[in-house]
Order: sequence, then C-alpha cells, then structure tokens
Amino acid sequence: MDNQEKEKYLIAYYENEANANKHMSFANAIAGVYMAVIWIFYLTGFFKIHSDVTLILINIIFPIAVFVLVTPLLYVFRFKEMLKKPNYKYFVLYSFVVVVTMLNAILPKHSVIAWALLIIMTNHYYNPKICLSVFIVVVFASLISMYASMFVGEFDANLLLGNDTLETGNFVYADGPVGRYEMLHKLMLEGTNRYVESIIYYYIPRIVLLGLVFFVSSALNIRTYKLLKSEITVNSEQQKTKTELEVAKDIQLATLPSEIVTSEDIEIIAELKAAKEVGGDFYDYFNIDEDHVAIVIGDVSGKGVPAAMFMMETITCFKNFTRKNKTPAEILKEVNASIFERNNSQMFVTCFLAILNKKTGLLQFANAGHNPPVIGSNGNYSYLKCSTGFILGGLKDAFVVDEEVTLKPGESITLYTDGVTEARNKKGEFFGETRLIDTFNKKDYTCLVELNYAIKDEISNFAEDAPQSDDITMITLKYHGDRYSYSEQRFDARKDNIPLMLNFIKEYCQKYNVDEMFTSNLQVVGDELFSNIVVHGYENNGGVIFIRLLFNEDKKELVFTVIDKAKAFNQLEINNNPLEGDANKQKLGGLGILIVKNIMSEYAYDRINGKNILVLRKRF
Repeated sequence: MDNQEKEKYLIAYYENEANANKHMSFANAIAGVYMAVIWIFYLTGFFKIHSDVTLILINIIFPIAVFVLVTPLLYVFRFKEMLKKPNYKYFVLYSFVVVVTMLNAILPKHSVIAWALLIIMTNHYYNPKICLSVFIVVVFASLISMYASMFVGEFDANLLLGNDTLETGNFVYADGPVGRYEMLHKLMLEGTNRYVESIIYYYIPRIVLLGLVFFVSSALNIRTYKLLKSEITVNSEQQKTKTELEVAKDIQLATLPSEIVTSEDIEIIAELKAAKEVGGDFYDYFNIDEDHVAIVIGDVSGKGVPAAMFMMETITCFKNFTRKNKTPAEILKEVNASIFERNNSQMFVTCFLAILNKKTGLLQFANAGHNPPVIGSNGNYSYLKCSTGFILGGLKDAFVVDEEVTLKPGESITLYTDGVTEARNKKGEFFGETRLIDTFNKKDYTCLVELNYAIKDEISNFAEDAPQSDDITMITLKYHGDRYSYSEQRFDARKDNIPLMLNFIKEYCQKYNVDEMFTSNLQVVGDELFSNIVVHGYENNGGVIFIRLLFNEDKKELVFTVIDKAKAFNQLEINNNPLEGDANKQKLGGLGILIVKNIMSEYAYDRINGKNILVLRKRF
C-alpha cells in the first residue's frame, strides 16, 4: 500500500472508528438502562439475595455502574470531537470492563455472559489488536472478580461449599467476608484448596469459552480489516478510473465547437448532451471558403476512452481533408482511407457530411451509414430522402455517394445521432423517429434555440427518470436566404458597461434606419437583460456578455440575441403580473421582464454548452 492509499485507508478507518464510538456509547447507555431496571428488582425484593453484604454492595455498585455506562453518551451530544480521538474507544470499552468486573464480583452466576459480550463489541472497530488487548484485560479482570466474589458475591456453589449456609462438617460460618475466609481457610487445612480448585473447575473453563469467542471475533476483525483495505483500494481505482473518464470526456467536449453561429446568411446551433460514460458522438462545423460552410456529425461504435480517441482522430481527419472544390463523398472517402489504415481497434463510425452554398442554398451531402436528417421549416419538416451509404473504417473503400438538395430561405437541416431516437423511458420504449418528427412539426418555432430546447424537453419528458444510456447529439443549420444585417459585440459583465452596450444598440439601429421609438425600446430591453445577467447570473463576480443584432429590412424583422457563460439563469421564467397583488411580494425583475415581453414579439431561452442563450425577435 503506497502512502496515498495508506492515507485514504487511515481516513476511512478513523471515520469508521468515530462512528463505532458513537454506537458503542449508545450501547453502553442501553446497558445502563437495563442495569437500572435490574437494580430496581433487587431493591423491591423481586430478586432474592441471602447475603446482607452482597445486598449492600448491590446498592453501592449498581448506581456507580449505571453512571459509568451512561457517561460516554454525554460526549455524543456535548463533545462530539472526542469521538474522533484515538483513545476514546478505550474509554468506552474499559468503562464496560470496570462495570462487568464489579458486577461479576457480586453476581458471579449471572454476569459471566457480559465478558463475552465485551469481546464481541470490539468487532465494531475492525482492529484485531483492540480485540486482543480487551481479551487480555478480560482474562485478568475475570480472575480478580472471581476471587472477589468468593468473599463478597452472591453464593455460588462452584466457588463455595455448602448449601447457602456455609456448612463444612460440624462447623457453620456466618455468610460474610470474614466467615467465608474462615471456611475457605479451614478447608485448605483439611486438604481442600478452593482457591486452586476454583481456577481449575470454574475459571479455566470460562476462559476457554471466552478464548473461543476471542478467536472468532479476532478472525472477524482481521477479515473486516482486510475487506476495508480492499474496498478502499477498489474505490481508489474506481475513483482514478472515474477521474480519467471525466478528463477524457472534458477533452472530448473541448474538441467540439461550442459557439452559436449567427451571420447574415446562416445560423448554426449544436449540442452534445453526454451520457455518464465517455462516448464517441461528435459534430463539427467550419467555413470552407467565403461562400461554403460544412457541417458534420458522427457516432463511433463502442464506449469509453477508445471510442473517444477514435472520435478525435476522425474529427482531425475531417479538418485536414475538407477543402475547397471537394464534394462530401470525396471527403468521406479520404477520411475512411485514413482511419482504416490505422484502425487497430477494429472500430467504425457512422457519419453524415453536408456542405452548404450560402449564396444559392444548394446543399451537397453524403451519408455513411448515419440516421437520415430532418429538413424543412415551420410546420413542414420531414426526413431527408438519402442513400444509406456504408460506415467509415470498416472497409478499405468507402461506399458513399454525393447527393444534393436546395434549401429555401428559412429552411433548416438537423443532423442527430441515434442517442436521440433511441432514448428510452422506464418501460424500455424508444423515443423513435415518429416522436422526433412530430416534435419538429408541433408548432412554429421562433428560432433554432427554441427548436433545440423543444426537442430536448420532449426527450426529457419522455424518458422521465430513466438513465441516459447514450450521448444525445444534434446540430442544426438554418439557411436565411434573405441576407440579414449582422453585428456582434462582446462586453465585460459590469454595470458600468451598460452605456457602452446601449450605444452599440443605438448605432446599429441608426445604421439600418430602425424606428427611433423602437430603438429606445430595444435599449430598455438591453438594459434590463444586461443588468439581470450581471447581478443574478454572474452575481457581480464578472464575466462576459455577447450581444448580437440581426436586421432584415425587407421583412422588417429584428433578432436580438444575448449570450453569457454565467450560471443557468432563464430570465423569461420571472413571470408575474406586477399590477396584481402585493407589490412587496413581487419577484425581483418581474416588472422589467414583463416590459421586455411586451416590447418584443417572440422570445426563447436555452442552456447550450454551458451558455445561456436568450433570443428575442421583433416583427414590425
């Protein structure tokens, strides 16, 4: 065991020891309660004691024993830190030893089982040394109590001769320490040494039985001790593996683009909702030249780190082989040849690659064994009819073909992995392609953010509390067709930057002849949203806020997008009516958000790749 594992073991051991100390304190207290009840039975005469000396000792020792047994419980409630002290266990255990020694001295016939109980109690500590130390103490303490009981304890024929009257021959002795000594001394002179005989016939048999209890308890302690070490080692390895998987997942996600693309021509939104295990899903998007943009999605066979590594290699190949004047099928064939050559793990990947001409809307694509995408616009989505193709990495030659379709202005294409359609609920049912297309056509969506959120929400509601077994990955590209006037600016999340943000909005609106009244209203919207993010999102700890503006003069439509990396914070959920009820009980920001909603025509929120995305649209 190395130092790190030893440290983990010691931490776990002392945590268990503190917990054992707590339970032992309660056990002692319960024993004290039992003792108090028994004491009452002796006081009321329910239990008969013929010796006055023994009865007197009972009335002295029992209160002391009850006090000693209950005392450790005080530390549980008042001095909890004492439970963590290494020596506290000896205080608890040896308090019990003292009590049992006293009891066995005055009640030798009834208290012998307590010695065995004391040894068994050491099993709480998973330490054979503690068990051994208690057994050794018990051996000597029981010997002392045996001899003490011969003089002051309840009459026991195994220790004393006679029939409660201490008769030997023609002699009758008073039942008390002096009388018992005289009788034992007389017997010794006659050749009957009760001191030795008690050891042979009384003490040794009991110690043998206690020794058997000790060996069983010691073996249990050793076994539990080893199990604890083994469990810590296993947990350490599991934690190490878990950490490695988390690092692999972070590396995996870091290779994927996380920005939401908004430009004059297109919009792109993509998200990977990872399952617990590292998977092989991936997506990517990048400009090939000024007029062409490529989007790709893939799903590597298998799970774990090997799948993640294969996924990263595939992404690298796409970046290297995607060039101007190459068709999607040509690119896929080159990627296939590269990964097949080095595919020692015998893995494969399904893939879909599409290249959009941003000027014409022409979309060229090739499918390598992947799910068919969803294509269309509000209320008119359907699955794209395309060739199935063959997986990449399985054969030397890739069997894929080029196909094309022309996107109309406002249409989009959504690529997804089977984690979407194969999401399951508790009954084992799949989400399926029908539910997916029904979600697309369920309503007219304000923007891609609202569409993306709706799909995730529908899957989540369907699955309920069923665990996510696979990555859920989607990427959507929307073709504007009509060119938008686009501008974006980054601001530090500070309230003193609000004037700069308001000036950015004003200059943009003036440049594209936006109505002055609405310009003022849009500044009110920007002020409210920006302030909420600074105060409630970033909690005045600083950060970054992105403001994006899109304006289509022909459609008389303005899109206002706010992006931040603060904690999850949906401002649109602050939904109350400040004109009703007690004004002092209104939610913070309620009036401002109500004004924002009244100014803008449509609005949507989603949390994507660690960012809050808020999109607001105004149609004039």
